[in-house]
Amino acid sequence: MKIIHNINKWSFIITLLLYITIYYGLIAQFFLGCIQVIIALMLFVFWKKLKTKPKQHLFTYSGVAIVYGLLLWLTDIVDSDFGFVFVTIVPMSIAGYFLFITWKIKKSNNEFKSHSI
Repeated sequence: MKIIHNINKWSFIITLLLYITIYYGLIAQFFLGCIQVIIALMLFVFWKKLKTKPKQHLFTYSGVAIVYGLLLWLTDIVDSDFGFVFVTIVPMSIAGYFLFITWKIKKSNNEFKSHSI
């Protein structure tokens, strides 16, 4: 789980750094989203190994990501006055929440290992 968190963390950091040039940040954000969806699917595979709280967070993240994706796909909200917010701040907030989830999973995994010694 530590590797999953590190991949997510560095993808997030690189995306933030690339936002210095907004264009490259938006491109990196697309790849960050793909990486995070793949990681989320992997976490669903390891569902039984997760504690209750991370499971709840993972469900919340999945719901928010699906609603956000549907909102972008089914509406023209990107062309509204708040379009920039919906393509930059909202997805990075969702990505930040997923970073928190992977950190919590990594932390709970480390606690489990230290108690089993």
